[in-house]
Amino acid sequence: MNRSRRILSLVLFSLLRLTPYAFSQVSLSTTSLTFIPQLMRSVSTPQKVTVTNTGSKVLTVSSITASGGYSNKSDCSTLNPGAMCTISVTFLSGLLGTDQGVITINDTDASSPQLVTLSGSTLANQALSPERVNLGLVPVGTTGPSKAVTLTNNGPAFSVGVIATSGDYLQSNNCPATLASGASCTIKVAFHPTASGAIAGALSIASRDFPVSATLSGVGVGNVVSHVSLQPTSLNFGSIGALDIFNHSKSVTLTNTSSSASLTIQNVLVNGPVSAGTPVYQIESTDCQGMLAPGTQCHIRVSIGDSLSFPELVSGALTIVDSDPTSPQVVSLSATELPELRFSLATLTFAPQKVGTTSVPQIVTLRNTLDRSGVSLAPLTVSGDYSVVAAGAHPCGNKPGFDAGSSCTLGVIFTPNRVGVINGAVTFTLYPECEPAHVGPCPAAQEILLAGTGQ
Repeated sequence: MNRSRRILSLVLFSLLRLTPYAFSQVSLSTTSLTFIPQLMRSVSTPQKVTVTNTGSKVLTVSSITASGGYSNKSDCSTLNPGAMCTISVTFLSGLLGTDQGVITINDTDASSPQLVTLSGSTLANQALSPERVNLGLVPVGTTGPSKAVTLTNNGPAFSVGVIATSGDYLQSNNCPATLASGASCTIKVAFHPTASGAIAGALSIASRDFPVSATLSGVGVGNVVSHVSLQPTSLNFGSIGALDIFNHSKSVTLTNTSSSASLTIQNVLVNGPVSAGTPVYQIESTDCQGMLAPGTQCHIRVSIGDSLSFPELVSGALTIVDSDPTSPQVVSLSATELPELRFSLATLTFAPQKVGTTSVPQIVTLRNTLDRSGVSLAPLTVSGDYSVVAAGAHPCGNKPGFDAGSSCTLGVIFTPNRVGVINGAVTFTLYPECEPAHVGPCPAAQEILLAGTGQ
């Protein structure tokens, strides 16, 4: 008996707790609303939800709110038993894509709040489909198969602006100047990689209302296929005499090796060091400009010289910018400036020598590399325990200069005045860069380094 009472008590307790929800006096005509897709910044046709008081008591509605891109109006306040009211819900399109929301109804019923879920979406006035296009693997320097992208005008008549692709992507289309409302056109995109690896890009269409674009992707595979041949691929002007006043020039021949496609040459330029405000390398002449037909050639002539001085190693580049996938093409430029004097030996090392005694002369041959006469050996300075003497087959002596291309010999002796390693140098400050009257260090000075040991 006691057990039966306990079970009955539990049942009654459960019923008392469930009664407010199981017997709600609020009835909704629907618990969800779905709106048809709307154009951006447009307002939908209202949809309605009816609220009915199905109970025996007065129902008071305290508030009705909407979230997301939705708004509501209603005549709901106090509902007598059996009465009803209407909530009008409107979708105000904002951000592109799906927009979820909810209507929340607060009232005096035990089931409060009641919820109505809302769903809608916003369309761009103009849209591309698909929005992401993967063009796959394409050999570098070739054009892969195209894929279609559809441009749809969801809004009023649309003036199609510039249709463009970025990077290594191409497009063709059948879009009219004006795309009518509800109409569509097709844009074909293709991938023309100029390098190996993944290359990102985009298809874009100018629009006053909202940017219209699709993401493009593809992967370039393999090496570049070039239709540009350059002969030679480098220009070495060799050894240029110091203070050379003459121009020296060399030519490059560019050939369009394609059998079907013309080559557009956009720019030809050189870069390299500048001496006294003048570029060391210059384009002397070229007929490489504009369109180059299949199988035809053009020529570029580059000159060096007519410069007071330039670096010992003269590196530069001839750059051709064109429509080939390998663009820009680069031809390396190089030259070596000869010093005014060249030494048969630039370093002299003497055998150990007793302090206070003099070694036998070591002979150095000097050659004038200028294209003119008048190299001066004065002033000439010697440091350390070393001296210069007349020696060799053609002693330089004290001559103020010698003729272009000629040579003479110089003797260097070592007379140590202490024990240990003794270093020194023979330094030439040369005319015409550093005249005998030159005061201060000469940037063009040349040296023969000397080393010996006193014992």
